[in-house]
Amino acid sequence: MKFLWLLAWICIALASSAEAASTNGIVRQGRTADRGLCGKTRVICGQVLRPIDPSGRVPGTIPIAYALYPHWGAGPRAGTIVAQEGGPGLSSLGSFYAYKALYEPLLIDHDLIVVDARGTGASAAIDCLPLQTARLPTVANVGACGRSLGDTADLYGTGLAVDDMIAVLDHLGVKRFDYYGDSYGTFFGQTLAARHPERLRSIVLDGAYPVIGENPWYPHAGEVVRRGFDLACERAPYCASLPGTSLERIDALVDRLARAPVSGDAPDANGIVRHVTADATTLGLTLYSDSSGWPTYRDLDAAARALAAGDAAPLLRVVAENETGEYGSAGSARAYSRGLFAANVCVDSPTLYDMRAPPAQRKAERDGAVARKQANDPGIYHPLSIEQFAGVPIDYSYLDLCLEWPIAHPSYPPGQPIPPGAGFSSAPTLVINGELDMLTPPRDGAAVARQFPNGLHLVIANSFHVDALDDVDNCTQNIVRRFTRSLNPGDVACAAQVKSVRLTPFFPLRAAQAIAAAPSPGNVADARARSLASAAMQTASDAIARWYVNYSGHDLGLRGGSWSYVQDRMQVDFMLAGARWAPDLAVSGQIRWNQSDGAIVADLSLAHDDGTRGHLQGRWNDHHSETPASLVGVIGGQTLRATMPAP
Repeated sequence: MKFLWLLAWICIALASSAEAASTNGIVRQGRTADRGLCGKTRVICGQVLRPIDPSGRVPGTIPIAYALYPHWGAGPRAGTIVAQEGGPGLSSLGSFYAYKALYEPLLIDHDLIVVDARGTGASAAIDCLPLQTARLPTVANVGACGRSLGDTADLYGTGLAVDDMIAVLDHLGVKRFDYYGDSYGTFFGQTLAARHPERLRSIVLDGAYPVIGENPWYPHAGEVVRRGFDLACERAPYCASLPGTSLERIDALVDRLARAPVSGDAPDANGIVRHVTADATTLGLTLYSDSSGWPTYRDLDAAARALAAGDAAPLLRVVAENETGEYGSAGSARAYSRGLFAANVCVDSPTLYDMRAPPAQRKAERDGAVARKQANDPGIYHPLSIEQFAGVPIDYSYLDLCLEWPIAHPSYPPGQPIPPGAGFSSAPTLVINGELDMLTPPRDGAAVARQFPNGLHLVIANSFHVDALDDVDNCTQNIVRRFTRSLNPGDVACAAQVKSVRLTPFFPLRAAQAIAAAPSPGNVADARARSLASAAMQTASDAIARWYVNYSGHDLGLRGGSWSYVQDRMQVDFMLAGARWAPDLAVSGQIRWNQSDGAIVADLSLAHDDGTRGHLQGRWNDHHSETPASLVGVIGGQTLRATMPAP
């Protein structure tokens, strides 16, 4: 989801802007003018020093950084909202503005607080080399990271981070609060709800998976992969009309790439041309990471069919877009710490092996577990084999991640962020999952909701990983706001009505092969002109779909040309410059997308390689699955009036 990579855009240099020291020397707090996050738009920043090891075994302290946005209304504070980022390893302060946007209507009388968990962001982010800068995390450099942390390697679990947050809230005088956590923030929130149940007024867990009862094989992810692509195809008329199923075509694609990988150059999610290889492993990352859910679901079936016809470009782009954030350096540890990710997962998450055993014994236990799984449940990751899934980077497959992580001290037994026998808070709890999310599948969220006395599980149709922070359907955000305000989600009918993914019908090698738009009254354009118009609209929608994964503000067309965009709150303006979706059609012009009401207007000029020119305006609504796009213009001197399925 798009919000996860906002960290590259937002300054989180918190420590440098905390100016004034408190009298006790424990807390530094201050306002600054227009320097990064702190002091900007009324944000107050500070740090609370916490024992690195509350048991006293390891001496020293760690700074826990926070940002507070006080309510802006003149009246008294009605409540406090506390938000926690995912990863683990992402900076909560780095996503501050995403949380502020989510809760903006409530901030007239609610304070907003975010806290960087220990080892992330401005809370002494773990910065292990070469793990942080490696192209891929490996078992060896994860193990080296753990060893470099020495006696602190087991001191970055969720239980300690939760207690740090409570210490910050105690310092700020906050007794009860409303909690929002996304992705790993849902794991954090469950731990919070068990360790400090009395502090919570309400809980929202967005993109949830369970602390208790999780399976180290994460079997529900494969269930979503096998079901999700078929569902998306069934809901898209062209795809649904094809013989066979989407899963059958993806299964055939995996088999083909396992036998004969395909390599070539393609633009990644930020418009950088990369040389990539499509094989079973890279396709496995595409299927299981959910790092680019919308364009992956949109394009993969059609890309598989294109490759079968000899056209590799669409598939190579899908692979390149999924590799953008996964196969390159993780960037700044203050934005995302791979070291913290490993330190947290290897302490808190279930593994195939005993983390109290030495590495050699762990590997033997891993081998035995894999052999038994291959004998008893070989299709757990279908369409990948278990061996192919194990080749997916270890921060997604998890199977080998912690093989060389240091043995935990008995004071902090692995896999126990929640005290044995502890119950969860009785505070009203809203658990949210995207229907098509393979990273935190709906069945995982259902398990979470069942563990809360007052839990409600909500599945958002046609949605992916974390819904409220990237909601362009005016559904999930409003539900979350109502729930936080009144402890009641209100009418949730919109959750079942979110638009289906608009799949690419197919990738033509000539624009005239595109499905011709249907003529409307007043049309004199022939079928070829209407096919060019259809291809031009697909070029526009191809750019719009990449908004979900593009953070550079500019990108390349599938087969040439370029496009860019600027965003002002809920309005996105795209500029196309000779973008080519079909090889022989260059499209330029502007697209305006109003994310509040879903209206899209595309004003385009098109130039075919045979000299045909045209001007075209298209209108459709992004919120409505069934409403067609209307097209008007002149192509090759022919007046066009037509409609087509919204692209």
